[in-house]
Amino acid sequence: MRSFGRGVFAIALAVLVIAGAGAAERLGPSEPAPPMRGTAVSSVWLCPHGGGTGWKASVVLANPGPTPVDVRLTALGADGPGPSTTLTVPAGREVVQPVASDATSDATYVEAFGGWVAAGWLLSGTDPTALAAEPCAPAGARTLWVVDSNTAQGQHAQLVVMNPFAVEAVFSVALFRPRLPPVRSADWTDLTLAPGSSMSLNVAAKLLGQPVVGAEVDVSRGRVAASSLGWSADGGIRSVLATATTSAMWFLPVALGAGRSTLQVFVPGSAGVQLNTQLLSAGGTPIGAGTAADTQQPGESTAGYEVISTGASSIDVASADGAPIVAALRAAGRGGDAAATGGATASALAWVVTPTAASRSAHPGLVLVNPGDAPVQVTLRLLAQGQGPPGPVTTVTVAAGRTAAAPAAFLAKAPGASVLVTADGDVVALGTSTSGGKRGLTDYASAIGIAVPPEVRLSG
Repeated sequence: MRSFGRGVFAIALAVLVIAGAGAAERLGPSEPAPPMRGTAVSSVWLCPHGGGTGWKASVVLANPGPTPVDVRLTALGADGPGPSTTLTVPAGREVVQPVASDATSDATYVEAFGGWVAAGWLLSGTDPTALAAEPCAPAGARTLWVVDSNTAQGQHAQLVVMNPFAVEAVFSVALFRPRLPPVRSADWTDLTLAPGSSMSLNVAAKLLGQPVVGAEVDVSRGRVAASSLGWSADGGIRSVLATATTSAMWFLPVALGAGRSTLQVFVPGSAGVQLNTQLLSAGGTPIGAGTAADTQQPGESTAGYEVISTGASSIDVASADGAPIVAALRAAGRGGDAAATGGATASALAWVVTPTAASRSAHPGLVLVNPGDAPVQVTLRLLAQGQGPPGPVTTVTVAAGRTAAAPAAFLAKAPGASVLVTADGDVVALGTSTSGGKRGLTDYASAIGIAVPPEVRLSG
């Protein structure tokens, strides 16, 4: 009888979670009052991380504010919502919470109450080990774009789609490739995703032999979040969060890898685009980024451009006429595991960068990009696990039109910590690390920072 009662309570709790999310989705965001210092800002996050047999995933919750924040995490899968977990994220700290990751369709819905937290995920594979890291999405969307899937021989490519809301989602997926027309399959048209559930779509089964595949998700009912999930037979995991925004400009920082990257550009519109690309570094004049500099790319296509970089760098790509594009960066690691990031479309005054290492054997890194024409002073604060006062602080000056790396000794104080980045001018921040193995070089992962809303009060 007691177990029956507990079962009824669990079902009721899941229904309330979905109903609350659906109500928020239908009502939409309320019109905010003028920002006041110290105003509490609640938040939700959609984390379509996926998984696999024997894989492990964690959602990282970082609280840059001065007061604790209560958080509820709900597991979503192909069969609907799973159990919920409630926890508190201390002020100026982070919590790393293990989540379900047995299937490629697994996802996690995060609700924060009475305060703002940043959320990202870590996904670890086995045999051999590999790691992916990425920020979660702050909202569901009606149209999404992502470019990172590789369907060449020996590669696996999935598209993970999640719907935490109380209304079923109906959507269609089109796949884009180099030089050839997009693929719109009848069985990927008007797909239905039940409330409080998630699914994965096998991109490689639809479009084989393509090194760079872009996906466009068009939602006719409801809203969803999505991400790419790629892995190879000989090791390596990557994921890129699908974006709800196309832009004429993308910032794609990189560091700590083998120095070889592929700039991936997706032109969703029918007209061709002239691409202008610069490679920013810590010193010297920006230079053209290999074959991507001043290149004409056809409409409704994807393309990959090889880039060689040294140290903390940023590949900045723009369309010459302001036409919308989508971009991502796939970077080779030193140990066979690749990293990927969807980058950022704009700079900001404050970021939270969630961790990109999942073991104590790690070389954590953080890239700061200053796209402006004046130097910027940046303050870094570690948001480590556990209780206690805010973590240690250091400052870095980033020259105009240059990049800078966070001090390695500073990050090594807590390799798995999130980092609060604040600056006196706009910057872009990305976390990137190698970790695992005897020398901390086996796994390689990158995650773009999460811009902090200006109304959020910060600790310290």
